[in-house]
Amino acid sequence: MAKELGPRFAQRAKRRKINRILNAAIAVVVLLIIVVAWNLFSDDGRPSEQTAKTQSKTEAKKDNDEKKVEVEINGQQENDEEGEQTDQEETSEAEQEVIETPGAPGSNIEKEIVNPAWQPIGTTQSEPHVTQFKKDSVDWKEMLDAVSYATGLSQSDMIVWFIGNNGPNKAVATISTKDKTQYYKVYIEWVENQGWKPEKVQKLRK
Repeated sequence: MAKELGPRFAQRAKRRKINRILNAAIAVVVLLIIVVAWNLFSDDGRPSEQTAKTQSKTEAKKDNDEKKVEVEINGQQENDEEGEQTDQEETSEAEQEVIETPGAPGSNIEKEIVNPAWQPIGTTQSEPHVTQFKKDSVDWKEMLDAVSYATGLSQSDMIVWFIGNNGPNKAVATISTKDKTQYYKVYIEWVENQGWKPEKVQKLRK
């Protein structure tokens, strides 16, 4: 009887061992199936993420390209505007160049000078203006200011030989340097509410 139980027990133990091995193999297979399925689902999601990243990069590059084009256009416009402004300034400067004309042969005029940039010197007088040739008048002082402005000579370095009428709201002055080496005749005109403005300067021969 004991001999019969021995083989049976061994067979049962063997079957249990086989069952355990089979169960373990089944578990491994199930685990592999789960892993494969997870990878497949993960791979399905990746292309869309990659596509989104690619589209994002493409849109960013497009925006950068558009910004570059806009900057280049704006830069070109600014350069064109600066060029136009420079041309206008050069033209303006050319128009403001001092004009010097030699005097007629045999005359006492060495040369005549006209500067388009000359402006009225300003005034403290009110309108209507009446020209005054009195040496203590405000008008006399402002006429001398205009003469000094036109010739570049300070009043302390000039001798005033004559200031007189040259027509309605116009005057003419004859002056020289203190050392009497240079003589000038200066033509000025009154600009309403702005004061005396030089018209022309004649440098005279000694």
